[in-house]
Amino acid sequence: MTSAVMHPKRPREDDTLECFLYPRFCYCLNTDQITEEMLNSEIQMFKQDIELYVKDYLWHRDPLVFDVRTKQTLQFDCIIENSLRPTDLELLPHIHVNLRFDEDIGDEWFVVFLIMNLTKKYEGLIARMIDSDGEFLLIEAAEEIPSWATPEACQNRVFMMNGAVHAVQDKQKICINILNSVHQNPHMFRLSDKVQAVIQKKISIYPEEIVNRKHKARAYLPEKAAYILRKEPKLVASAIRTICHSDPLERKVCRGMRYFPPEQRIMENVKMTKCLYAMASHCRYTGDLRTGWNLPPANSPKYNAYLLGIKIACGLEMLLERAHEELRKCEKQLADNKSPVLDDEAWSNFLKRLESSGYFRELLEGSRERQSLLEKAKSYYRLHMSCNGASERLESRETQRLLKVYKDIQSNDMEMESTEVCTLSPEDNDNWLNVDPIQLETMLNQQFGMHKKKIQQPLNLQDKVQAFINQRSGVEGVRFYVDNDTDIKPPPDMEDNNRIDFDPDVFDSALRDILDFVVPGEDGEFVGSSDSELGGDGDDLGGEMDKYMQLLDSQLQEQMIDSSTSNSMSNRDTMEANLLGSIKEEAGGTGPLSNILGGPVEKLKHLQLNSTDNEAKDVND
Repeated sequence: MTSAVMHPKRPREDDTLECFLYPRFCYCLNTDQITEEMLNSEIQMFKQDIELYVKDYLWHRDPLVFDVRTKQTLQFDCIIENSLRPTDLELLPHIHVNLRFDEDIGDEWFVVFLIMNLTKKYEGLIARMIDSDGEFLLIEAAEEIPSWATPEACQNRVFMMNGAVHAVQDKQKICINILNSVHQNPHMFRLSDKVQAVIQKKISIYPEEIVNRKHKARAYLPEKAAYILRKEPKLVASAIRTICHSDPLERKVCRGMRYFPPEQRIMENVKMTKCLYAMASHCRYTGDLRTGWNLPPANSPKYNAYLLGIKIACGLEMLLERAHEELRKCEKQLADNKSPVLDDEAWSNFLKRLESSGYFRELLEGSRERQSLLEKAKSYYRLHMSCNGASERLESRETQRLLKVYKDIQSNDMEMESTEVCTLSPEDNDNWLNVDPIQLETMLNQQFGMHKKKIQQPLNLQDKVQAFINQRSGVEGVRFYVDNDTDIKPPPDMEDNNRIDFDPDVFDSALRDILDFVVPGEDGEFVGSSDSELGGDGDDLGGEMDKYMQLLDSQLQEQMIDSSTSNSMSNRDTMEANLLGSIKEEAGGTGPLSNILGGPVEKLKHLQLNSTDNEAKDVND
């Protein structure tokens, strides 16, 4: 039986992380016994443990949200996608995380840090993590993973447990058996210490990195925008991403600035991540001057604060307009269908697939259990397929918080207290934006492993055989020893002052290629060529060159003929001596020579061998 459960859908968007958390009861109990309450209880404990780290963390796009996936939820997902699963074992309940980190990969590794700590604390908790590239943990430690750990062999078979990375090589086991095997025999699947060291080094910057990744900058903002960021400082990420990813058509909303007019502005300190500040700094949008934005000269110390304020305000304007539009659309759909009757074609198809999948377990029509299952299906369908689904997604996003805070401003007519610039704390230095070539080279060397490797001496034949015998066979057999595996030349040293390493073998090969070069053309081929084409000063130079080449060619030919003649005579004498020796040994009978010739040695009488008279007489007798 294959393990279809271990092949979940890949993230539909790029730069997305998916986590699958399996508490111990998920693979120890029957799948029907696992309820939402059990999984929610685990989630509450997880949230308490990570609260210390995430309360002040600025997410680039999505916050960390744990989602419950029971067997019933997985069934609904499969049916909606029209991908029915054959067995109950493939519908293993778990806790799911879907995080979009976009440009800031730091969010992804921060989640790895959090999940790793959870697996250390909770005995039996097993986690799987994949992103848009697949098993990114093994990709990070690609230089240290074993030879059998190919992308195909490790797909959906990499786990985290007890703070370590494990990989299962057996391709035949189903999901629940794999998790039990990892839990019961972790030493069999735990990857090497070198792999663990690579992952630990990647996440060792946390939790200190939570503070180091922040940047405080000045922004000259409209009063309402400044008030919103005081109440919800994390909305700055949505505002910057919105304006940086927008196009001129979407920015038409910023011409009117209905929600954040530029007439009344104040200077504020805004906290964001370094990634967001870099994005905002490189965004070329400067606002529409017809709207009322004014900018000081580019050499003014206030220029960056004014420009950053325009970008943040326009981002909030676009975000709020988008939230109002989604809300109006959802309210309209709800007004048109206040008491929804699920009799459309999509619901009918969904209901048919429920029947064929065995969801109702052959319960009688009108029975209490069947009616309860039907109501759950209706609730799920309304939530995910109707406008209520859009409303639910809206409530879970930052736009709902933005709408709430903005409504508070409208209802209370709040006035912002202007803060003097001199009383603001100094902004952070942004020199980290500028990277010189030496720093870039250092970062690339650290990131991509440009370090020296020790040159291992090649093994002799006996050592190779012994190493092969001592190897442990895997699923795909024993790996054969290859010289290139150990005979690794280190990359050029960056600190050797450009010292040149001389390779005599390469030089000898290049020199032989030059000496073996044959000048093309016969006699008279260059007759009539121009002086510029030959690179000479006249016909005299060309004639001298032809004579020299002809003389050199003739001398080489004479040497080759003499050598060939000498070798031929030597080879002939040796051959005749061997023939005569064989004839004497066989003495007219059968033997190797007669077998080769297909008859007795009398057939050799017609040969005129260069032998002595006595030898010729012996042959004729």
